[in-house]
Amino acid sequence: MLRLFADLHSRQNISMLCTLIVMMTTVCVIGHASTSHARVDSENVCPPFDWKTVPTNTWINVPTCGDSPKKVFHGASALASDQRFVFFFGADTHETDYDNSVYRLSLTNLRWSQDYAPDSLDSYRVTPQGYPITTTNRPWAMHTFDGWDYDPTGKTLVLVGFPKHATQAMQQLQDKGKLRQPLKSATWHYNPQTRSWKLIQTPTPQLFAGGFAWNPQGKRFIGHDGKRTYHYDPQSYTWTTYLASSIPGYHLRLTYDTFANTLLSLGNNANSHELWSYSSQATQWKHVNVAQPPLPGNGAAVAYGTRHHVLLYLANDSPTPYENSSGKSATFLYKSQEQQWVKLPVQSPPLFGMNYLTQYDPETGVFLHFEKPTISDEYMAVWAFRYRPPPPS
Repeated sequence: MLRLFADLHSRQNISMLCTLIVMMTTVCVIGHASTSHARVDSENVCPPFDWKTVPTNTWINVPTCGDSPKKVFHGASALASDQRFVFFFGADTHETDYDNSVYRLSLTNLRWSQDYAPDSLDSYRVTPQGYPITTTNRPWAMHTFDGWDYDPTGKTLVLVGFPKHATQAMQQLQDKGKLRQPLKSATWHYNPQTRSWKLIQTPTPQLFAGGFAWNPQGKRFIGHDGKRTYHYDPQSYTWTTYLASSIPGYHLRLTYDTFANTLLSLGNNANSHELWSYSSQATQWKHVNVAQPPLPGNGAAVAYGTRHHVLLYLANDSPTPYENSSGKSATFLYKSQEQQWVKLPVQSPPLFGMNYLTQYDPETGVFLHFEKPTISDEYMAVWAFRYRPPPPS
């Protein structure tokens, strides 16, 4: 143990040290951006994680159990606090990644698991109506971006997407003469209990790289593509379109502000630092004027903390926020009541460009960040952050 402490510059030793600490304190505070993630590979060693051990105003790298999935650059996550899971879906497609599995992380013992094995490309087909589907009645692998979130009322995950960049799958069907019409954007419901998908055959907006989030006040999902805004009722399976625009572009990220009861949108493909607010009752977007904006975002890593009404934004500290090979990041908070941004003086975890995986767990009051530990790694690690406001002066 002492020799491990004496050589913390060794990535292997950090990993070994964190594994030892699992049995002792269950957390590992990050030292710098290239810290390796702690991972317990034994299926039989999954002790409950005590979230009370997460300190305040400090990012920590927490140990996980089982085999973590690969970090998907175009993938998404959705946190179901009532079920104590974070769910992941999405693939990088093109010529390489066609994994249409759902992965989950237990918030009870931080155990990774896979809901089902991915479907082969031979199972990909298109319905007579033009919806991409597999022979197992699942969606194709696709870039998910922000199009995946949880409905706590129906206890269902909703995916809205379109496999625009699934070039290999489309070429294979075209070569077989089975791709005779353009593919349609689709709405899917996923039951995490039965681990089964349901294709909702309803006219669905094209939200590829758009924003998508649950609105707890209206019990609806809100989608946005910069030009129009879409409301989805998961009970009646209906989409309603409104001519409500914000800033043009894509790579959007939406989250819900429980203080103002509005949706917030930050960043786009043009590296915007503007924050926009949407009222679903007025069906109108407004630019939030702030004195000191944060670093620009492009597929921004954001999550809203309901306990203290703050938007946490883990920003790429790089001239190119879409792809950030340095992994350097900075932590910002938007305080809804004051309508102002602050940069926190904390050591921030690694961030390699666009990231749609950041979440907030209202039960524990902890923000979660998912990323690979270094640019050369493939698999996800987990960081946690508990915000505590400074005492009144």
